[in-house]
Amino acid sequence: MRVCSPQLGLSPKSVLGGEVYDREILLGLAKRNVKIEIILPIGLDTDKNVKNWSITKIPIKRIPAPMFNFLVMPYLFLVYKRTKFEIIRLHSPQFIGLGALFFKFFVPKVKIIATYHQFRETKLFGLGKILNKYWDHIITDSQHVKAEIIKQFEVNEKKITSIHNGVPNYLKPQKKDQRLMKKLKLENKVVLLFMGLFIKRKNPLFLLDILKLLKREDAVVLFWGKGPLKKEIIHRSQEVGTYNQIRIIDPVYGPEKNKIHNLADIFVHPALDEGFALAPLESMGCAKPLIMNFAHSATEVVENKVNGFLCEANNVKDWSHKINILISNPKLRAKMGTASLQKVKREFRWSKAIEKHLDILRKITYEAT
Repeated sequence: MRVCSPQLGLSPKSVLGGEVYDREILLGLAKRNVKIEIILPIGLDTDKNVKNWSITKIPIKRIPAPMFNFLVMPYLFLVYKRTKFEIIRLHSPQFIGLGALFFKFFVPKVKIIATYHQFRETKLFGLGKILNKYWDHIITDSQHVKAEIIKQFEVNEKKITSIHNGVPNYLKPQKKDQRLMKKLKLENKVVLLFMGLFIKRKNPLFLLDILKLLKREDAVVLFWGKGPLKKEIIHRSQEVGTYNQIRIIDPVYGPEKNKIHNLADIFVHPALDEGFALAPLESMGCAKPLIMNFAHSATEVVENKVNGFLCEANNVKDWSHKINILISNPKLRAKMGTASLQKVKREFRWSKAIEKHLDILRKITYEAT
């Protein structure tokens, strides 16, 4: 079986959930002997010498994402002439879908699988109701997005499969790293961990309002990531008098992430607009309780009062109350953390996601013969 997967990025050091997702899926499929033909802009970092990966580079470094629809077209024909792939896997249909449909007009036997992480990705320049019916199959990483596609675009439910993201096996519970605890001045503190991009839809500034209302000197928010709101996080924390209760650290990658996740006592995820976020799952793999907004796909991650709490979005009192419950009750944190870890083992492993992808690939390949 041979799959062509045009990509706008595939870095092992990416902090973008969609890119991390794609890399895990493509690596996993390659290990299962699926031949992967990757089309990628030149100069982008990616894994080297992966068995069953073949990478074709587009000789342009910086490509405006919507323009990729047009730039990828000749490379689809070029790679197909060489390999006769059976399936095109769309990493992001809004940036690749039109190019793939143009290709399919000339080579109709090739199947197209579209992958969506957020519902807003499905609208496709206002043509969502039309274009989403052309894909041979659709994969979402949440039931929430699947339900919205069916409702909004009247796509046949049998044509959509929801496959949850996974957690790497190297993420697991361990004792807090005392060197890092001392370096970050976290001794005798309850650590609330925020992981992700410092952007508006991730809502990191909201956590400063929480700290102000909590009025607990034993609580610290560890902001782990990067993004355009970094300076504003610092400035706002100084304004509201909580600067001494925040720490900011840059992203780390691979197994080194385990040390950071295990510094946390509580994982907080106040995002307003989200797909099926990877960061909360990773924290669950380290046996942490979660607090998330009652929105997007959060109910697929948090069983309210079992492995964490769901809160009303941007409700400072609701968030503060539930954070305070966990700060004050170490036994409840441990109980909820154990429930998080058990849920990961049952539901959120990349190996499970790979098997489900393989089933879909086999099915639509069989249908094409």
